[in-house]
Amino acid sequence: MKKLQKRKLRLIFIIGLLLMLITIYKKSYIHEYEIIQLIDGLSLKLKKNNIYDYNNFKYNFIKKICNKPWVALYTSNIYFVNISLGGLLFLTIQYISKSKWSLGLIKIMESIISFFPFGGMNILILIILNYLGINNIFYLNILNKKNIIYFMKKLMISFIYIYVINFFIKRICEKEKDLKKKRKYSVLFVIFFSLIFPFIGWNWIMFFHLDWISTIFNWYLIGTNLVLGISLISLLSICLNKKQVFLNFKKKHLQNLSNYLFSASFLWCYFLFAQFLLIWYSNIPEETLFYSNKILNLKNLDILLIIINFIIPFFFLRKKKKKIIIFLCLNILIGNYLNIYNLITSDNVGIMSGLGMEEISSFILIGSLFLLKIKNFLIKK
Repeated sequence: MKKLQKRKLRLIFIIGLLLMLITIYKKSYIHEYEIIQLIDGLSLKLKKNNIYDYNNFKYNFIKKICNKPWVALYTSNIYFVNISLGGLLFLTIQYISKSKWSLGLIKIMESIISFFPFGGMNILILIILNYLGINNIFYLNILNKKNIIYFMKKLMISFIYIYVINFFIKRICEKEKDLKKKRKYSVLFVIFFSLIFPFIGWNWIMFFHLDWISTIFNWYLIGTNLVLGISLISLLSICLNKKQVFLNFKKKHLQNLSNYLFSASFLWCYFLFAQFLLIWYSNIPEETLFYSNKILNLKNLDILLIIINFIIPFFFLRKKKKKIIIFLCLNILIGNYLNIYNLITSDNVGIMSGLGMEEISSFILIGSLFLLKIKNFLIKK
């Protein structure tokens, strides 16, 4: 049975890889006539005539269309890396607070964390491919010396961050068996994470918004990581319990996880609103570009995200039933994928953004790898 499930996941991975390669090939060798048709279709969809001057912005259109599969791949990778980081953050919170109720969930948390080294390597590979000119996710021209220096800084910061996180993962999850030492490394991780994560948030996501800087943005990302990690821990725990694999899962686990999920949803919404409030109250017109670009490219998505990630959990998490928690976890996981997609693509792909085959194939590809890592970890343990 376990071998059959592994084969299914491997088959899904191969399907995702083939679909991803097809979309990259199609977008790389797209005909000029197809580009004009695509732009005309977008202008009709937006109910605007002659909104785009194709001749003057030809290179920009081609670049954004060719970028779409790579940006989708990068988005899916960042999404699953954020889930792993959320799982690690939640695990360290349990060690620091000396929680006894969560001891039975530690292996599930560690299985989610096990994807991070692989996901981190994927990010480094995509940055290197950008430098080699295979993709143009980060808009770096390799002929420019300043960009080469910036690229080296970006690569080094990412490498150091991934290396240090991996060090903490090995210490907290693998090597150390003494709870006191685990607690000590957990405290050190939280200090490191709170100090360094702002730089990595700017480096990996906020870089796409060149005309916008926010100091609260990284705390907003931490809230996103936490709510994603708790959602997947809850979902896996309930599903494994239903399959008679995780028999230690009890009502107290469900109640505590739902409480954490409720508070993490509040935290996410608080940072989202605080970010908007700071721009509105301080009356900074140039800061509104961040919101205007998102609204222009993916209309009404921000309102939908608030409904999915805050309003629905607010009303439904009062009822602590398994079916409701499963629905809410799936709801939050989907909502936060759309949130990360919106953060990355609103400026990078621009008007060409929209969920399509690129996003589906990249999600299947990285998602199947993520599940394979979890499956392998749980089988070994």
